[in-house]
Amino acid sequence: MARTTIDFGIDLGTTNSSVAVNAGMEPRVVKNNVGAEYTPSAVWIDKKGNVLVGAPAKERLEADPENARSEFKRQMGTARRESLPRSGREWGPVDLSAEVLKALKGDVRKSLGEEMAAAVITVPAAFEMPQNEATKQAAKLAGLDPVFLLQEPVAAALAYGFQKEVRRAYWLVFDLEDGTFDAAILQVRDGQVQVVNHGGDNLLGGRDIDWRIVEDLLIPQVKSERRVSGLARGNQRFLGAVAKLKAKAEEAKIRLSREESVEISIPYLCNDDEGVPVEFEYELARKDVERLASPIALQAAAICRRVLSEKRLDPGAIDRVVLVGGPTLMPILREILEDKREGLGIPLDFSVDPLTVVAKGAAIFAG
Repeated sequence: MARTTIDFGIDLGTTNSSVAVNAGMEPRVVKNNVGAEYTPSAVWIDKKGNVLVGAPAKERLEADPENARSEFKRQMGTARRESLPRSGREWGPVDLSAEVLKALKGDVRKSLGEEMAAAVITVPAAFEMPQNEATKQAAKLAGLDPVFLLQEPVAAALAYGFQKEVRRAYWLVFDLEDGTFDAAILQVRDGQVQVVNHGGDNLLGGRDIDWRIVEDLLIPQVKSERRVSGLARGNQRFLGAVAKLKAKAEEAKIRLSREESVEISIPYLCNDDEGVPVEFEYELARKDVERLASPIALQAAAICRRVLSEKRLDPGAIDRVVLVGGPTLMPILREILEDKREGLGIPLDFSVDPLTVVAKGAAIFAG
């Protein structure tokens, strides 16, 4: 039976992207070819010139930076183009975003056995006409037409039933991704949802925590055990080693949301100054990661207070804070936000998966 509504919602994210389908009572996230509910927004050209999207591309961002790209959403609406040598052509943010959308279309085709021809795609509240038009161009390149755009904080609120629960209220959407942070105040009046103020930092995110783990804990530990001169981020000789440390740091950070400590094990990291292979093992404790993550949580909370102040609202005027983005799973971040002195002191709501909440909201709107 042909669909009478669009039904598909896409979160085209800076770090990760996902697609959901309106499936009656609840939106359902479409899993990708490795069974995950989200796909890293990364593109890599392999040695044969093939375009790969998702986890394989993300894994090579540090080891093969010439042929891998991510976070191109930040350049949407600009004329910036970059060469990926193996492809033999230049790529702009629209081209790269189109590849991510094509990958999501492929996941729908494989999972549901149908072609996703149209969709609702979410965009940040800060996006203006050039960025929105670039998003539509990427969608058309990927074979999506028509496309409707929906602001990300509105999508998140829809997934939480904002417009159904209350007739008049304010919510704060706290969206911390791996590479960016956005805070948006939403107001509902008689069922209509509107963003009344927003702010953020395009250089603040969970990735900062990963790099602090690498540079403050892991690399110093390697150097304390073996002579590895020059082991540092940006050193061409150690691109592969640093990429391994970064991947393990991110993986461990995620696990530490549920565990008190995590064992990091890398059978082969690199060769030391004598040419001897380095095997690396390290026990990473949650308390150490919390110490590194606290300044980022405090900075994000300060941005939220500024956004509230600009609308002359105090925390008491906000009914709840809705959490969006993988880093919001960290217990320390939630503790700081709930603290009245250092954070916001507003009740937190994280009952919907923060990694897929935006796509689910977009699917609700699409239906």
